[in-house]
Amino acid sequence: MLFDRYHRLVYSIAFRIVHDPGEAEEVVQTVFVDFFRAQAKFDPTKGILKVWLLQYAYHRAVNRKRYLSANRFHKWVDPESVAAEPALSWSPNDVAELTRLMEQLLSTLSPRRREILELTYFEGLTAEEVAIRIRQSVHVVRHELYRGLASLRDAITSDRKLASKYAHTEGEGSLEANA
Repeated sequence: MLFDRYHRLVYSIAFRIVHDPGEAEEVVQTVFVDFFRAQAKFDPTKGILKVWLLQYAYHRAVNRKRYLSANRFHKWVDPESVAAEPALSWSPNDVAELTRLMEQLLSTLSPRRREILELTYFEGLTAEEVAIRIRQSVHVVRHELYRGLASLRDAITSDRKLASKYAHTEGEGSLEANA
């Protein structure tokens, strides 16, 4: 009965805060499930049920927005918008130059870091799978992976000419973003 009466109101509050219909529905579900679990805490002498429920909804929506912002939910790209954009056209010379450049960059890494990067990004293995294959702990694999990526990032950003030449788009598809 409470859900039927207040779910639209809770949804409208959540939607105004999180700006996403699916996430607003998630907030509504969380609010009513949590309310059901904590209904014994409601004291009618301290206020009206509707106000208590709306405050609960507001705080849950704000918490969800913080969570989404921390996980960069709103920075993700909509797949339909990407499909509608024209694809980058690479000439065979560009591909050859990029391949040579990547080989050059990877050769600056230690053999172990290069192997870990290749297993992770070219073969698609998880850190656990890489650890088993190279007989190291998962912590060592992750450490070497992050250090290797940092080395590649430093090498790319240290040569401004190189970074500007291959930064075809801002963020997506550029060497700097993928390193």
